[in-house]
Amino acid sequence: MKTAGMILLVISCSGLGFHMAGLYGRRIAECVRIERLLMRLGGEIRFCQTPLAEALRAAGGERTDGFSCFFSNLSGRLEESGGEFGSLWEEELMGYLADSLLREEAELLFYLGRQLGNLDLEAQQKALNRFLEQWQEHIRELRSRQESRTRLYRCLGVSAGVFLAILFL
Repeated sequence: MKTAGMILLVISCSGLGFHMAGLYGRRIAECVRIERLLMRLGGEIRFCQTPLAEALRAAGGERTDGFSCFFSNLSGRLEESGGEFGSLWEEELMGYLADSLLREEAELLFYLGRQLGNLDLEAQQKALNRFLEQWQEHIRELRSRQESRTRLYRCLGVSAGVFLAILFL
């Protein structure tokens, strides 16, 4: 019975390590999806010269998950209340980040919201382009660390399981 418990402990800790490694990969994938949506938003602003609320709705598309949903919700609130864009952006972003893997990227996203709502179309496009450059650099950093982080999470999970199994001997 004791041996079965130790084996389950090692397996569960290893599973946690593999899960954490998977979360890191999903975090990168979410950052890439956000980059695509922001590029689409930039296209709507630049080429269609669409007002921000409509551009957010168009860029979000028909999807109802992740950052697309964030865009749709923000667009609806902008059209309904007509409030200050920066504060609406922050409120919606807080809701999005509560269920997201991107807590470390929050400051960058908050910064974008402070830049977008207060400017004319040309300035919004420049701010969005500047933000996208920073965001792409951030994604490159995440990818450069991905292999070492996933290996670390997996090794720590297995090691913790073995350590705890030995400890409970």
